[in-house]
Amino acid sequence: MIRGETLTVVVENVPAAEGKIMIEVLAGKTQFDGTTEADVSFRQRANAGSMTFSTSNLPAGGYAVRIMHDRNGNGELDSNFAGMPTETWAFSNNAAGNFGPPKWPDVKFDLHGSIVQSIKLSL
Repeated sequence: MIRGETLTVVVENVPAAEGKIMIEVLAGKTQFDGTTEADVSFRQRANAGSMTFSTSNLPAGGYAVRIMHDRNGNGELDSNFAGMPTETWAFSNNAAGNFGPPKWPDVKFDLHGSIVQSIKLSL
């Protein structure tokens, strides 16, 4: 039996037990850029504090994680009139962008064996 790599994502700082936590595990830059859909995604009712998700049998390689707390359950990252998010979100490596999402080199991590990404939600 061929066993793949295991990724555990710990989502920290979930502000409220409202709506859903949505996670995408993105295998490569094309998935990160939205050219293709994520191979792995999670959608679970939010619990305040911290939540843990795990997926295994992934091929080794470069990945990124994108997380959103969809508090109102509309399936979108809501924003205000200026385009600033009004729901919490985060990326792997706790990368933050300047006037937009972070870039691929900032969110990318190499998956070999079993690793844990602890990611803090923020506005």
